[in-house]
Amino acid sequence: MEGGKSDAVASAASRRHVGGELVSATTADARSARIELLRRHSSGTIEWRFRQPKLALFWFRHGVRRFQLNVDDRPFAAKVSATSGLCFFPSHVEIDGEFVVDDYCDYTVVLFEPGLLADRGIPLPKRPVVGFDHATMTGSLRELSRQAGQPDRLFRLYFEGWAMQSLAQLSRLTGRVAPRTSAMPGGLPAPSLHRVEEYVRLNLGKSITIDDLAYVAGFSRRHFMRSFKQSVGLSPLRYVQSLRIEESKRLLAMSPRSITAIATDCGFSHLQHFSTSFRQVTGMSPSAFRREAELGGRYDVPPVS
Repeated sequence: MEGGKSDAVASAASRRHVGGELVSATTADARSARIELLRRHSSGTIEWRFRQPKLALFWFRHGVRRFQLNVDDRPFAAKVSATSGLCFFPSHVEIDGEFVVDDYCDYTVVLFEPGLLADRGIPLPKRPVVGFDHATMTGSLRELSRQAGQPDRLFRLYFEGWAMQSLAQLSRLTGRVAPRTSAMPGGLPAPSLHRVEEYVRLNLGKSITIDDLAYVAGFSRRHFMRSFKQSVGLSPLRYVQSLRIEESKRLLAMSPRSITAIATDCGFSHLQHFSTSFRQVTGMSPSAFRREAELGGRYDVPPVS
């Protein structure tokens, strides 16, 4: 945990030095994870040095403008916005850098026990993901942070379930779980398909072009379009839309956010476009889908392929 001005906590396995002044800290623990809700005061920049034996997920909620980090000597730089405030760091990585912040900044840290995955035979995520967008994870972190601020007797049970789901999502994002879709003869190789799926899921709230996807896959635009459809059975843009609808269904069923906000989070340019696309895929309006989910109706997401 952090504490005091220019905090420094170090041991053989961990190091945690954070500049600025810690204004408040709320912590809560479960068997497999720990959450910290932190507020710091600074004159404009915060120096940061970090190493942990645990997996670490950061959500920069408010007041962090941008950062520049070296993660195991690899440089990362990003601006932080409402849709790019997440960072994930695997166990034992060395991180140092600087954050540009407002006078006060608020952020949430979740530290996961590595054994939570290892005990289930799932490889630990090994790749950092810095400054990314994941609407479902951000929404669930918001709710987890709210409950951690005033935990009841069921909070630990809720936290345990949240930790398992979030680690599964992070394992997919970092490419440590085999992709669901395998390549057909003449199609894209499975690693390329997985990179495309990861890129789309990380950027659902942004504009995604065929050129973007072809670059991620490592092929020319023409070859990518032909091979992708052979592999998945959908054109690249239809595939992107299917993942946008999939994510919107999750949010409508699980998040209190408005339908307009969900449409924006999932990359739809305006509400009417979202409503029309959603109805074409599901046969009902977003509001009708939400009502059915609230009443305990069946909620499922059909496979894309």
